[in-house]
Amino acid sequence: MKHVPSIAVLVLLSLTTGAASAFSLGEAARAVTGVTGSGTPQNNAQTQALGLIGQLDELGVTPVQAVGGSGALLQLAKQQLSSTDYAQLAKSVPGIDKLTGDSGLNQLGQLGALSGLLGKADTSVNDQTAAAVDNVQSLPDVSRAFSALGMDAGLVGQFAPILLQYLGSQGVGGQLLQSLGGIWGVGGV
Repeated sequence: MKHVPSIAVLVLLSLTTGAASAFSLGEAARAVTGVTGSGTPQNNAQTQALGLIGQLDELGVTPVQAVGGSGALLQLAKQQLSSTDYAQLAKSVPGIDKLTGDSGLNQLGQLGALSGLLGKADTSVNDQTAAAVDNVQSLPDVSRAFSALGMDAGLVGQFAPILLQYLGSQGVGGQLLQSLGGIWGVGGV
């Protein structure tokens, strides 16, 4: 049996609720925690990643925007950190590559047909948007990716601190967090 990635379950749960419902991405993350359990390191990593997406919900973004925006920032980190620093980041946060670049968007796109059957919003992303997220090399590229996702480029400054807080909670060390803050244009990390 093929298992649906937890992030996909989160998005599906958020799409199956009515617009008038108070069900948020954060609540969906908590629901997925109960469904997936928390006994294995993989489930813990998935649950923690869902927590990140739930925190981004507070910015009023869609699941696609939350995953895509995080993916753009993480793609920039992958491009600009040394290979040693990125390896340390990947070790501290198992599964981070599932959110980096357009990887998370690809997982969401796989839900497009299912969400269509449920009569809910399509989670697919066009090729141009996926390319904008995956081809990030600089901070201006991140802004372009946010725009391609339908977000104001100013949200980069709101995403980055949430992502830094999440990475810190996953055990990413101070020096690496400072490097990431510098890459993402967040001072005083």
